[in-house]
Amino acid sequence: MSDFAGRPSAEELAAFRNRVRTHIAKHAPPFEAREGNRAPENAEQEAHLRTWFAGLFDAGFVGADWPVEHGGRPDHHPLHDRIVSEEILRARAPRPVEQVNLAAHVLLHFGSQEQQRTLLPKIRRGEHVWCQLLSEPDAGSDIAGVRSRGVRREDGSWVLDGQKTWITDGHWADMGLALIRTDPASSRHHGLSIFAVPLSTPGVEVRPIRTVGGAIEVNEVFLTGVVLEANSLIGEIGQGWSIIMSGLDFERFGIGGNVILLELLIDDLVTVASNAKLDGVPALQHTDIRQAVAGLVVEVEVAKAFIDDHVERLIVGADQPGDGSIAKLSFAETYHRVAAYGAELAATAGDSGSDDARVQQAKERLRECWLWSRAYTISGGSSEMMRNILAKRRLLLPSG
Repeated sequence: MSDFAGRPSAEELAAFRNRVRTHIAKHAPPFEAREGNRAPENAEQEAHLRTWFAGLFDAGFVGADWPVEHGGRPDHHPLHDRIVSEEILRARAPRPVEQVNLAAHVLLHFGSQEQQRTLLPKIRRGEHVWCQLLSEPDAGSDIAGVRSRGVRREDGSWVLDGQKTWITDGHWADMGLALIRTDPASSRHHGLSIFAVPLSTPGVEVRPIRTVGGAIEVNEVFLTGVVLEANSLIGEIGQGWSIIMSGLDFERFGIGGNVILLELLIDDLVTVASNAKLDGVPALQHTDIRQAVAGLVVEVEVAKAFIDDHVERLIVGADQPGDGSIAKLSFAETYHRVAAYGAELAATAGDSGSDDARVQQAKERLRECWLWSRAYTISGGSSEMMRNILAKRRLLLPSG
């Protein structure tokens, strides 16, 4: 049975959506969110983002699913989360950092009372941005290939050494959720533990990596003799794999839930195809282009249909193993195909007349989305890993 309260009426949901729209119109930062350029580029943008995120928490639009004692709303319903996500995306306002949502999920489900008391309020106030210290060099998306080590000292404190890579938002994050091997005799998913790492700790070095789109979104993070207090351990020693898998399932559905991004991509694609010209006529008048665009629209509708169905099943407690992986896979692969086709069309179609500025903006967004699209097929677990997870959890196929 579901733990959720009764489904809000259509009138209640409409009123909630209006409140969200009003809040966004009044409080959103004075710059548009850009795919592949989501991290702040300067101190002023960072201040705007932290204030914006704190305001979403304070208004009860983000973190509403938390326990009431930690700031959640007693009337929270999953459809509220869907509305908030939709309206933020449609307004092209910066969306909350996924890594912060993952950290909050882990703290709420596995953190001690002291960790929850001290760390959760700082998330809600925008004081703590979190990153995930998971991936490592030579391991790719194989999260179990952890070589970073944690050694426990006699006084209960820990010393961490290792290297993490492709760390989203690491260059402006305050805290890191680190997956560390604490049993030197273990291998793969055994002997791993989770730590909350303040990135200001001596021995933590963050080196930004500039992406193909020219932005700094990901980083390398080096841990050299990083000393942490005993209370930095989240959960039990050796519980790291189950903790991080729980968090990643939560994150993967969050990624899949961004299907509104697909709608915005289609809008830009149609804008370009309808106005930019090939052989002297609008591109959309060419049969092959019209058919290709129609096919991509169908793919987007399929992705949206799964998310809609999943939310309905989640409400009644009928969600199934692997749903998060399906959502993530469907979103990421569709996003890449739409963005790649749109970027190619934008690069080959000529300018139109009176709508040049609007078309150029759509072209630039399609290009940025295409350059960033492969990140979606890797982050949170690659598409190949999602298919492996589905084979094991959903189809119950044997390993090996």
